[in-house]
Amino acid sequence: MSASQQPPVNSAGGSSDISPKVCCEVTRRADERRFSADMVQAPVLSIADAAALPMGMTHESADVAQARQQQPPPQSSGKLFSNVEPAPALSATRVKPEPTPATPQVMMTDLIERVINAAETREASSMESSLATTGHAAGRGLESNLQHGGPLAMSELSSLSQHCAATASVLCFGNSSADNLLGAYNAWTALDGDLVSSLTPMLQVHVKSAVGIDLVGEGREVIRQSMERKDDGPVITIHQWMMQNARYSGPNAAALGSLGDAKVEPGAGFRRLQVLLSGLESANILLSIMSSPGIDRRAVEDDAIEACVNLIKNHLQKNIAPSLSNTGHLGVNIKPGVESDGEDGDDGKAKKKRRSVSPQRGVVAKSLKAVYAPILSTVGTFGTILERAEAFIIANEMDDRLLFTLSAAALSSLTIDASTVVRADTGSLASIVQVSALNLCAAMCTRYPRHRSILVEDLFPLMLKLPSKKMLRNYLIKRNADASVDMKPPPGSQGMAGDHAYIQPITALTLLLIQSCVVMPQSEEEQGEKMDVDGEGDEASKKGKMDSEDDNDDEIEETEEEKRLEARQKANTMAGLDGCVLICNQFTSQMLQRCARKGEEGGASEFRPILSNLIDDLLLVRYLVDFPAAEMLLMTLSHRLGADLLRASSAPKNTVEATYLATAMDAFGKITSAVASTLLEQRENPFELPNQMSLTETPEPKEEVNRCFCGRDLDTFMLDCDRCHSWFHGSCVGITKDAVPETWVCDDCTLQGSMLDQAKAFTQGKDSLILTKYDHNNVLRQFLLSYLSRNALTSPSPQADRAREFFIATWVKDINLEQNEGKDTGAFDLNLIRAHAIAQWQPPTVQQQYNLNAQLTEHGNKRTLASLVASSELSTSFPRLLGVLLRLMGDSSTTSLRKLSLKSFLRVVNNDPSLMTHSSVKKEVARCFHDDAISVREAAVGLVGDYVLHSPNLAKVFHAPLLERMKDKGISVRKRAVKIFRDMLLSNPSYSGRAQACHVMLLRAADRKEDDGVRDLVHETFHTLWFSGKAFEVGSSNGAADKTTKAQLYAREVATQMTEVVKVSGSPEVLTSLVTGLLFGFSEGDKDKKVAERKKRQVDSKNQCHSLVLALVELLLSFEESRQHKEDDGKELVALLSTLSVFAEAYPELLVGHVDTLIPYLKGDNGGGKKYEASIVSTCSAIITLAVPHFSAVELHRLSNGGLPADLVNIAYKFPPTAVSSAVETLATLANHPGSKEGNVPEKKLITMARQFYSYLLKQMDSTCDFSGSKKSIRDNVKRALSALGSICRFYECDSAIDAHNHDPNGFQIVAEPKSLKFEGNMLSDASFALFRSYLVKKDESTKVLALRAMNGVFISRPRVVLAAEQLGIISSVISDDAPPSVQIESLKCWRDILLAEEKRIESGAARAKMMAEKKVALSKRISGDQDGDACISGSVLTKHARRLYEMKESKDDKVRLMVIDLIGHLLRQGLINPMETVPHLLAVQGDVKSPQTRALALKLLINEGEKRPEMLRQRVCAGIVQAYHFQNSVYNASGRGATALLTRDEAGRCVTETIFDAVIKESGMKNKRAQRQGLLKGILSLFEKDPGEQFDHSKLPLLSFAAEILAHLPYTTLNDPLFCVYNASCISTLDGQTVVKALAEVVGGDVCDPNSGEDEIEQAVKKGNFDAKKFGLKGKEKEFGQLCVDASRIIPLLLLKNFLRKAYNLSEARIVEYLPSEKERINEKGVSILPDMQFSCKPLPLFIAGKLNWSIAAKVYTNLRQLMRDSETALVADEVKKSPKRSRGGRKRARSSSGDDADYTPAAPGKNTSSPKVSPPS
Repeated sequence: MSASQQPPVNSAGGSSDISPKVCCEVTRRADERRFSADMVQAPVLSIADAAALPMGMTHESADVAQARQQQPPPQSSGKLFSNVEPAPALSATRVKPEPTPATPQVMMTDLIERVINAAETREASSMESSLATTGHAAGRGLESNLQHGGPLAMSELSSLSQHCAATASVLCFGNSSADNLLGAYNAWTALDGDLVSSLTPMLQVHVKSAVGIDLVGEGREVIRQSMERKDDGPVITIHQWMMQNARYSGPNAAALGSLGDAKVEPGAGFRRLQVLLSGLESANILLSIMSSPGIDRRAVEDDAIEACVNLIKNHLQKNIAPSLSNTGHLGVNIKPGVESDGEDGDDGKAKKKRRSVSPQRGVVAKSLKAVYAPILSTVGTFGTILERAEAFIIANEMDDRLLFTLSAAALSSLTIDASTVVRADTGSLASIVQVSALNLCAAMCTRYPRHRSILVEDLFPLMLKLPSKKMLRNYLIKRNADASVDMKPPPGSQGMAGDHAYIQPITALTLLLIQSCVVMPQSEEEQGEKMDVDGEGDEASKKGKMDSEDDNDDEIEETEEEKRLEARQKANTMAGLDGCVLICNQFTSQMLQRCARKGEEGGASEFRPILSNLIDDLLLVRYLVDFPAAEMLLMTLSHRLGADLLRASSAPKNTVEATYLATAMDAFGKITSAVASTLLEQRENPFELPNQMSLTETPEPKEEVNRCFCGRDLDTFMLDCDRCHSWFHGSCVGITKDAVPETWVCDDCTLQGSMLDQAKAFTQGKDSLILTKYDHNNVLRQFLLSYLSRNALTSPSPQADRAREFFIATWVKDINLEQNEGKDTGAFDLNLIRAHAIAQWQPPTVQQQYNLNAQLTEHGNKRTLASLVASSELSTSFPRLLGVLLRLMGDSSTTSLRKLSLKSFLRVVNNDPSLMTHSSVKKEVARCFHDDAISVREAAVGLVGDYVLHSPNLAKVFHAPLLERMKDKGISVRKRAVKIFRDMLLSNPSYSGRAQACHVMLLRAADRKEDDGVRDLVHETFHTLWFSGKAFEVGSSNGAADKTTKAQLYAREVATQMTEVVKVSGSPEVLTSLVTGLLFGFSEGDKDKKVAERKKRQVDSKNQCHSLVLALVELLLSFEESRQHKEDDGKELVALLSTLSVFAEAYPELLVGHVDTLIPYLKGDNGGGKKYEASIVSTCSAIITLAVPHFSAVELHRLSNGGLPADLVNIAYKFPPTAVSSAVETLATLANHPGSKEGNVPEKKLITMARQFYSYLLKQMDSTCDFSGSKKSIRDNVKRALSALGSICRFYECDSAIDAHNHDPNGFQIVAEPKSLKFEGNMLSDASFALFRSYLVKKDESTKVLALRAMNGVFISRPRVVLAAEQLGIISSVISDDAPPSVQIESLKCWRDILLAEEKRIESGAARAKMMAEKKVALSKRISGDQDGDACISGSVLTKHARRLYEMKESKDDKVRLMVIDLIGHLLRQGLINPMETVPHLLAVQGDVKSPQTRALALKLLINEGEKRPEMLRQRVCAGIVQAYHFQNSVYNASGRGATALLTRDEAGRCVTETIFDAVIKESGMKNKRAQRQGLLKGILSLFEKDPGEQFDHSKLPLLSFAAEILAHLPYTTLNDPLFCVYNASCISTLDGQTVVKALAEVVGGDVCDPNSGEDEIEQAVKKGNFDAKKFGLKGKEKEFGQLCVDASRIIPLLLLKNFLRKAYNLSEARIVEYLPSEKERINEKGVSILPDMQFSCKPLPLFIAGKLNWSIAAKVYTNLRQLMRDSETALVADEVKKSPKRSRGGRKRARSSSGDDADYTPAAPGKNTSSPKVSPPS
């Protein structure tokens, strides 16, 4: 298609003439760009003779060059070329009269004529010389004439180029008179057509000569030849090649032409450069001529256009791009080595590349800089060419082939990766090329709507070639609104101001293409005509729709969403945004399609980061007036991303690329969070405009105040608003002291004045108005439009006009949408506003600046834009964006989506924390806390954690859920929860929930099964909080505390927190464990890499403990001073004392100095009430007991001889047994102190008290055999006497008494004279043991328990007495079935206490210390360390009774079961019983469904053993299932009825069913090993098998139902497991079932050949309820028929199990049939779960009652078996009929059981099951 001078398409889609302003503006901008580039660039030629010549100058025009260099640079006032003079007159043959007026046309005509004459003269002279002379001289003359690639000299081309620029300058910035404007506009058009047509062929010659020049490639070839030449011939360097003078500088000089190649001659490169420069100047002039409107058609030739396009392409791709990127050396292929002789026949053969080539490329790259420098000097000219090509495209219709060539070349400029190695300003040079190329592409998009989609498609291959990250963002933008963004300038950029930022050029191009598609909106009249036409079409469509509804009643009505989309589409059409929307949708669709591809297909992995960067750029420029299309593109992206994410949530698993989901969710989260931030900023800093306005009254001036928006109160230059008289800083409003205007109005007053003017123009003349947000937005839009109009007047880019037009179109669209909604849109008439906006479509000229007088400050413009952004369509869609995130958070099918959506929501909440208070958000987050996936729960915890840290006042809402997550199964979840509470407590020490949080963390650390990482984190947390001394700052609250140091305040705060934790815990045990571990190291979880860290913590903790003890004592004293004797005082006092006991246990030396503070509390009159007095005295006694060993002799003597012993004795007579035991222990410790003398006061007190209690027990021993009928005082005294005497025997150590190895069991005798009792020789202990034994045989349980507890004191202090007790039968009697449950429980507790006491004695070293202190112990025994001998006695006795302990687990009393499991745990831990024998019993306890505590404890022991011996646990699961069944039968007496293997629990509002062995299987590791899983399943299924000829025992039928329940509800995670169960169940049921059915047919006399073809008479009778055995002749076959029914009852559970698994896991019969146990697990069948609300039910029916067959039940079993067998066969046959080898092409999914093709098999989604929730045999 030839080029034609056709009128261009206008912005409304039609054709019109191009205004002079458009074309000349482009021309002016091009010349400005070129000369501005020339001013900052200087060609750097590394040639001595031709260095630093300006672009376009040759040796022939040195005088012109000198004149140009001496001229001052163009001024920035806008008249860039006002001082440009015409070029000096050239020699010419024609004599022209002197022109009269110096108009542009006359000057241009004169110049062109002189240029043409000079060219013709040179050509004629050359021809004459060629005729007169021959040979070389003639050739040289012709070469001299055409050395620039054409007939024109460089000076002539420069003169023409300058006149082009000067003409454009006069048009745009010169004298604005009509004559000058007209003359400038007609500069080329007004010239003689013959004259112009004579010039263009000459220019075309230059362009065609420059097209093929590859200066970089030729230079690379010169370097290659110079590096490969090894002979003595002349060598041409790249510098010689680029010389201006044709000579050699080296010793190997040679005549020209001696090398045989003109391109490698000295100076050839310079000549090629001159040809290229001439071609560029000629192309510049040609495009200027051809882009002039109305130019003579003879001047616009197709060849000239094609030559210019090819030059643009070749110069950009072959010269400029390699020079800017420093990549010209990449094409070199230097031969690694050439032999010197050169006579070898292999010289011509290709040689392999070697690594030695790489260093030579560096030499090539360095040498090519001599070529890069002159090429880069052409960037200014090239930018001008691109911009004049833009003007040509606007003014002319261009051939498609050339258009695509030009667009491809322009787009390739975006791949330039500017390198600073070449020049420091390559970034700026690359920006010149890229900006011009982007504007060129935008012009193509505007001029050629049919090619828009092709331009968009060409963007995506280009994206894969984008430069590296350092040059990824190099498109300069002015950051005029979003000051929070700070982006570093790209390398090579200079003069970048702080208010500028950078985006990707591809982002800018995309937005420019969208904005270039806008057309003028339709006026009200055009819209009315359009609506009339559409109305007729709507009537026809409505009629057709009614007809179709009559024909098809199932037609779906149009939804509200469809109506909304239709209204938006219509509004876009009327606003002229259709083309923009199409480009936006196409770009979004193709971008996301490429990102969604799987794997590396189509560069998906490269498109995803591009998408992420694109979103970042769009969010940055959405606050810029230059890119209003960013909001539309973000809206489209958010809509499409949300749709893709919602579609992925319902798609089958593994059908959507996971990486794309992550990218899409990240992009969607960025957009949503940015919108949330915008809305929050608008709420916090609203642009307040008056809501009510009077059109007649003018508000009075307000009081003069400082209302500057900076908020500063500085004594500096300020301005007064002439309307409201508020003062503002001059620096803030952009006015200096020297440029104060006569009248100045602030932003608020300017807006109010504008609102008043618009109210008068756009209302119906009302006196007062109620303004809405719509009215405010219209006012703000007008201000922003005025701002854009001013930018369009001053901006050199036509894209400012496109941005302005796009803004107007968007305004009109919003007005149309507001009218369509039918809501109250405010007081302004929208029709008038729309007409007003459309009227401003044409840009105002300098003389027509309407609506531009009211201007805001820069700050006001920012606020205006921010307010409009907050009310944009994207911002108003925030509820929808948030709804998408919430919906994805609740997605039940895809775990990754829930996790990703939570992370995105976290980003949103970080920007606007108030969102967490919404009810829908709280509900969804609470649901995520109980999600099945650990990653989702972790993400939810992280979300709430960040929220509560940012908003501590609202932390109460999620306090309980966070506490619960510290007990989560997921380690990462627990860690995250601990970190959150740690950060909360550090940032807010007074947090109200701190005590509960610390308590739960302490429980996690004390749990032996806790992960080491979690435990270390808890330890580190408490060390930081309580023992670092600087975790948080605590200030003094009153004047008295000012003298207190910060350390003391810190210790006091920590002591308060510890006390609160103890109060919440109710026991100081876990806190004691923590403090002890921090002081002396933890026994578990120590890792080598953390040893040093723990040692440091120990040092810090010890240093802090002293301050904490002092703080606790101070709190105790303060409490006493301020207490008001309330009921809760006792609880507070117990908490304080218990906290002190923590340090007494861990670091008792610190309490020695505070014993006197505690002694008064032993009086027992502390005002704490009876409820707490015992705890108070008991705790104080325990603290003193721990401190006694550290007493000095003086301190011990003082306390022992003071009132302390008497107080302790009083406690023994007044308080309960717990306090008595503590008081006795304290007395015994004082008496046994190494510094105590024999016969000390505590010892005397003890023996006196022992004699008294012994005497009382002796007196009451024979008074009765049952104390339950005695007086309460007697019972209480007996209880106190037994407790005190047992404690004395336990805690007092008699040094002189050693038990014999074989203690005589009959040696324990009751002493009749209590006064003769003494400690020596264990006399008191022996007599007390005999006395306790006599009380043990009493009939009442309470006395037995007390006697056993007292006897336990003797056992602990003297382990060898246990042997005597065993020989006397005491142990067997107290744990026998005849013993009452309370006695059994107490006996188990006693054994536990004995084991723990012995363990503590050995581990603490007390046993060895005692042995070493004994003088009678032999040296050999001391060396062998036989101090552990006594510790083995109790354990060995208990081991003897292990079988009885196993039997006690089946006790009817749940407390007995709990205690025996607890004791078994201690025995296992100490290695006293066989684990292999114990594990099945622990598995059996899993059937204790009515005692969760017992089950949990047994499970904990099983987990411990599973970690030590995993194989043993797996091997015994099957045996444990059988024992669990027998356990339930034994414990619950549920033979045949109540045994169940299922547990139900409520989880997030739904009932979840699981088996009693789920946790065991999970912890055993079988879940991850297929062979072990199948072994377990096979073992359970083997229970249903029987040997041939064997009769199955009907008593085992309940066990089979029990096993079937387990198989139905095991935690299967892959379909292979239920398929394995179905496979084996089918094998057993098919073989044995057919046999039983046939045997039953023989018994009842049915058809043996086809025994189960249909329903028989017995089945019919059963259904009717009139079955009679006599009628069917079965009375005499009771035994035979009964045994067959037993076999049928064995098979029925398998058939029901098969049906249940098929429905619960959506198994098709085809998949079941094709399954093989040996096949590999399929990827798409992993990660499955049972459908919700499915529960298996298979209770056995009692076939025999009192040994006789129940005919009614037997007939039901007969019916059930036959029916289930028929159903199984029918399903299989039906599936075989329905099977199809191929999937239909209809697009509809095949039925679940219609095919066995695995590729089409997909498990059903949860919640879509339509079957009955329970599967049970028909009745």
